[in-house]
Amino acid sequence: MTSLPKIKAIIFDLDGTLVDSLQDIANSMNLALEESGYPTHPIEAYRDFVGNGFSVLVQKALPADKRDEKEIKKMVKKFAEKYEKNWFIETKPFVGILHLIQTCVARKVKLATLSNKAHAFTKRMIRHYFRGAMINQGKNPFGIYSGAQEDKPLKPDPSAALELAERLKVDPGNVAFVGDSPVDMETAKNAGMIAIGAAWGFSGREILEKANPDAIFDSPVELATYLDQFPLI
Repeated sequence: MTSLPKIKAIIFDLDGTLVDSLQDIANSMNLALEESGYPTHPIEAYRDFVGNGFSVLVQKALPADKRDEKEIKKMVKKFAEKYEKNWFIETKPFVGILHLIQTCVARKVKLATLSNKAHAFTKRMIRHYFRGAMINQGKNPFGIYSGAQEDKPLKPDPSAALELAERLKVDPGNVAFVGDSPVDMETAKNAGMIAIGAAWGFSGREILEKANPDAIFDSPVELATYLDQFPLI
């Protein structure tokens, strides 16, 4: 691995990077499809459906001849209703994520989250899974976060990532964007940030390598070990 710039802050993707949420997303979408008389999909298929927001998820899940704007809008609403009741059933942080967060907090690496998931769900999940008590801290380390909102373009547009860097008060060149998908790597590059692939997530190493990130780590612990080798900021 080539030497990376000094990492003073990390912006994490949410689904597939911080939390393994694939089963709850798949189950919710399949329930919506089944109720509407459409065929469902195996959970593994959803690895290719997620990462670009609810509308793209629904579009990919629907039969090819049913992907008109009206139907997509209707099914996004139905999916959101199902997900409202199921987002926490099987979802959990990936093994080693809490250790990675603890390492970042101890080393005073600033943290934020950027997701293409609807902002309301992003907020709820950050508060649920990363309460301060879970990392032996007094407050949630992800006090700065952003999900999909009508007035903000989705990743890979860099606008939201750059806004988070400004709120973190860290130059983009010293911000690592950690994500599991090519969309995340493109976002990092568009924002002038350090692109770090999370090979433990939904896409896997092979797909991430094609996106030419600055580095790829196979586990959260491996990334924590990398951060821990440098003098404190």
